[in-house]
Parts: sequence; C-alpha cells; structure tokens
Amino acid sequence: MSMPLLGPLVVENQQTALDRDAATVFDPDTYISGAPFDALARLRVESPVHPVQLTGLPHAWLLTRHADVRLVSRDTDTFTSRKGNTLVEAEAGPTSAMLPGIDPPRHVHYRKLINQGFTVRNVQRLEPKMRQVARDIVATITEKGEFDAVLDISAEMSLQVIADVLGVPAEDRLEVFRWSNAIGSLGIEDPDYAPTPEALGQAAAEMFVYCNKLVDHRRKEGLTDDILSALLAAEVDGEKLNRDQLNEFFLLLAIAGNETTRNTLSHGILALSEHPEQQQLLARDPDAVKPAVEELLRWATPVMHFRRTVTTDVEIRGQRIPAGDWVLMHYLSANRDEEVFDRADAFDITRPDAGHAAFGGGGVHFCLGAQLARLELRVMLEELYSNVPGLTVTGPPDRLRSSFFHGIKRLPCTIG
Repeated sequence: MSMPLLGPLVVENQQTALDRDAATVFDPDTYISGAPFDALARLRVESPVHPVQLTGLPHAWLLTRHADVRLVSRDTDTFTSRKGNTLVEAEAGPTSAMLPGIDPPRHVHYRKLINQGFTVRNVQRLEPKMRQVARDIVATITEKGEFDAVLDISAEMSLQVIADVLGVPAEDRLEVFRWSNAIGSLGIEDPDYAPTPEALGQAAAEMFVYCNKLVDHRRKEGLTDDILSALLAAEVDGEKLNRDQLNEFFLLLAIAGNETTRNTLSHGILALSEHPEQQQLLARDPDAVKPAVEELLRWATPVMHFRRTVTTDVEIRGQRIPAGDWVLMHYLSANRDEEVFDRADAFDITRPDAGHAAFGGGGVHFCLGAQLARLELRVMLEELYSNVPGLTVTGPPDRLRSSFFHGIKRLPCTIG
C-alpha cells in the first residue's frame, strides 16, 4: 500500500505584486522565517478574493477575510468538500469517507454518531488523566532545567492525551505515536519530516490493523470509559459505525490531535515568553487561562487553510467564481482580520473572544475535537505556569517548512 505525495505548490500567475504576495503564501520556504503576515494583510485590503493558479491544479481563489471564510464554511451547497478539502488530496485523492470530506445530509448522520463519543461528560472524564500527564511533564522539565518545549511539553502532552482518548495501552503507545507522526507528515514540505510513499502506506496499513485489534478486544472484553468505547456503543436510527469508519476516525483523530494541539501549545509558549507581563498574569490568575486559550488558538492557527470546490457559479465581493473552481480559506489570515479583531497583530490573552477561525469558520465542518483541544490547552497552561512561572525561551524557534501546518519543530527553553 502506497500513498501519493503532494508535489511542490507553485503559483504560476506572478505578474503583479499581489500575485507575488499570494505566491509567498503558498511557498513553504516562506515559513522557515515566519508566516507572511504582511503579504496576507495586503491581500486582505487590496484583493481579498485573489486568483491563484497552482501548477497542475484547478483555478483557485485565495480568501483572506474572516467574513468570506465563514461564508464558505457555512454554505455546503455552493462550496462542497466532496471533492476534497486539502491541496494534498489533489495528489493523494479525496478522503471522501472521512467527516471533513463529506457534506450534508450524509455528514449530519455520521456526525451524530461521532458526537456520541465527544459528549461533555466523555471529554470531562479525561481531565484527571490529562492533568496527571501535565504534572509529569512539569516535573520532567523542572528536573532538566533546560529543555525543548516542543519535544518535552507540546508533543508529549498531545500524544499522551490522544492515546488516552483512543484507549491505547501504555505498551502500544510508542507504535501509535510513530504511525501518527508518519501519516501526519503527509503534505508537510519540510525535509526533516518528508515521508516516502512507502512509509506513509505502511504506517496507515499498520494503524488500521492495530485499530481492528483494539476494537475486537473491546468487543470481547467489554467496553471501558474511553472515547473509542463510546463510539463502539454509538447508534443513530439503528445504525452503528462500521469497521472502516472506525479505522478512519482512529486515523483522523491520531493525526489531528497530534499536529494541531502540539503546534498551538508551542506557539503559545513562544508568544508568552515574548510577552512576560502576560505570562506572569497567567501564572498568578487562574481566571486568565480560559481567554488565554482562545488567544493562543487565534494566534497560532495550527492549520492555515482548507479548500472547497464551487458547485455553481457564485459571486464573492463582486468577483464571479465559476463552478469547478476552488476556494482556499486562509484561517491564519482570517484570524488577523482588522475588521474583526481590534489590534489584530497584537498578542493579548485578555482579548474578548470575537470568534476566531482556528477550528474552521463554523458550519457543519466545525472541528470535532474543539472541546477536547480547549481542555487540553487549559490543563497544560494551568499546570505549567503555576509551577514554572519563569519559563523562558532561550533561542530562536526552528519553524516548520510548511504552508499548511503552522508549526514549530524545536524551541529551546529554560525554567528560568
């Protein structure tokens, strides 16, 4: 089993300065030194619906305004996910059986089943284990004194939590971590992570085999209180999730839960170290944590864009977009939109929540794991800064070379 890989994303139309700004947005080399916020700001003001021709792909339109991202996200009749929702799928083929790749009415039915695993009660059950993981992480970095925040905090927290969510026994976690890292690297243009088709296919096949074994064990020995067990018990109109759907969900959660929370937390640690007065506020005031979580999500925006395919001719801001074209929703730009966020380029954990787009622009494809991610971030921030208030970043971040995941690979720190 092999999986095709995404080729280089090359923007062919570079005649104007704004064309070149759009090309910068999709150039992975840009992100080695940081996201192109200046280019995105110019596009928001001068060309918020900008034509983009990526080599070998359908004609596309880059949407950089918050309102337009919300519009597209909430209109699945006009803007469909059925033909894929990432640029990776242009090469790998749409993952149409997974939740992000299907639209209503099928999506509604499938989502009702999945939601039974993510009830408030099921997610809250995870907090005691989650808090113990966070405390163990704090103890480890305190003993080390100097550490890598990505490896020792963000990655460890996200991977352990996802393993708990999926009910993976301790002795199997290293394997699940290896598979999720390998598969999650699909679409990452960074040479440190770039996978081979064979490695991707092998990891996916091994993960599916493992998920089947885990499901069989649950059914034989009895369900537990993890979310996988809740999904096995879930039923809507007499229908349950089948084996293929469980495999796909296991894969999706292992990847999404790994990459997104890890990168949000890493960006948050960096931003807080760069704003010591806000870090100290977080350390001394427990009430500051919840709004801080929302600001970290807005600031980091770990997944920068998704796409939709236009089903019928449509206009956005007076620009006619024909059926068959793509629209590219840029969440990172939407979360810096001056029309929505006061001082949008300022990091401020006291900021009132104006409805960031880190979990998507709303609608049926709103992130399934949003509640889980918020809890995970809150618990880690509470344990980290109440115990290590002087945490300091000691060197520049090693940023991920990717125009899709807004990531940090390494972040040297000290406990201060």
